[in-house]
Parts: sequence; structure tokens; C-alpha cells
Amino acid sequence: MATAVKEKKIKSADRVLRIFEMFGPDRQSLTVMEVARALDVPQSSTSELLASLVRQGYLARDRRARAFRPTARISLLGAWVQPHLFRDGRLLPMVDNLQQQTRLAVSLTSMVGVSLKHVHTTAGPIPAALAQSEDADLLHSPFGHILLSLVRGEEVRKIVHRLNAGCDPEMHVRYQDLQATLEQVNRQGFATGKVAAGWSGIALLLPQGIDEEPLGVGVIGRTADIDARRDELVRTIRQNISQYLGPRVAHESHDLRSVAMH
Repeated sequence: MATAVKEKKIKSADRVLRIFEMFGPDRQSLTVMEVARALDVPQSSTSELLASLVRQGYLARDRRARAFRPTARISLLGAWVQPHLFRDGRLLPMVDNLQQQTRLAVSLTSMVGVSLKHVHTTAGPIPAALAQSEDADLLHSPFGHILLSLVRGEEVRKIVHRLNAGCDPEMHVRYQDLQATLEQVNRQGFATGKVAAGWSGIALLLPQGIDEEPLGVGVIGRTADIDARRDELVRTIRQNISQYLGPRVAHESHDLRSVAMH
């Protein structure tokens, strides 16, 4: 009985987080039915969950439109995390400016355990998997490579072993090959490569203070466009990082591990 209650609480917590992630610039309000369909749960259970979030002040109910929208309390949940990026408001303006300059989708990424998360991606043509906020491929993505470049060799070996054990053989990665890729990433200061069939990306690290979560930023577009504009796009990303967040990682070549430690 205790186990069943615990599992129910875990599912509820998971659903709350998924509800928060449904909202965005292009989807500022949601109805009960829209949430129920997305979560694949009964409407009655969804109504109870949304009502609870309203009582706690995280959602507001528009009775005329029969819809729910987030309140300011959500935006304050993580305002203390990496304040030079989020609370001071420099990161998202940089992302918007980068999208305007490149005319490509821009993505912020983090590594959670052995999963790559696209935590924020601007509107624009992108692979369906990224649009759906699914876990991305850590070992085959330039966004994964830029974050793995901060991980020590033996830990990378363990990550490769774990992920290879859980995927089809044709997706296996040789540790030696990945390590060579990461060494190149460190030398040139950016990662580039395929993110999905027909799609590629270019990723760099954001400036990181001591004990702060490493974050990557980059652009995503059709492979032919990314390949043709590679040097231009790398310069543009570096210039934006330097302008909005500081001169670190804006140099042409550097050791990314040193950036992570200072």
C-alpha cells in the first residue's frame, strides 16, 4: 500500500512539471482538455491537479475562457539560480538577439545525469524530438559534446559504457572515438555536428562560475545551411556571449575545462 501511494505521488510530481513545460510564448494558456490529452490522464484527475496548482498560486484560472495560465510565482521559482544569467535578465535577451542575427533556432542545453536536456529552444524550424522536449542524444549531439568536454576521461568512459548498454548496437559509440572528438572540441572551443536526420547544430559553453551548472548554447538548422555558415555562426555566437555575458569563451581557442573552473 505504501509503495502504491509513493508511486502516485511521483506520478503527480512528474505531471506538474510537464504542465509547467507546456506553457511558452506560443502557448500562454491551456484548457483542462488540452492538459488531459497531453498527459493522457482522465479529465477529472487533471481538473484536481490544476485546481491544486491554482490554490498554491502557480496557475491562474480564466473562468470566461475556461483556461489556465502561469502566474509570476512560477518565474520566481528559480530566480536565485545563476543570477548573473537569469535574475539579471541577460541570458534570454542574448538568445533572442542570436536568433534574430542568425535566423536559426537557438537552444540552451544542460546535462542531467547521462541525459542531454534542451531546456529552452526558441521558436523556429527544429527537429520534432526537440520541439517535444524529449531527452536528446548525449553522445551523438554537438550539444552533448560541448558539455561532455568538461567531464574527465574516466567519467566519460563510464557514461559511454552505460549509454551503449541501453541502446541498439548500431548506435554504440567507441570511447576512443568520442575522446578524440572531445579533444578537438577543447582545441577549437565549439562543437558541431548532426542533431537529427538532416539537421545539425553548433554549440558553445556559457560562462560558468564555481559550483554553477554548466550550460551550452547554440544554433540548430538544416545541415547544408549550418555547414555553409559554420565560421560565421561560431563568430556570431561568441560575439553574443561576450557582449551579453562577458568575454570568457569568446576567444578563438581555449581549454573549456579552465572556463568551467573559473
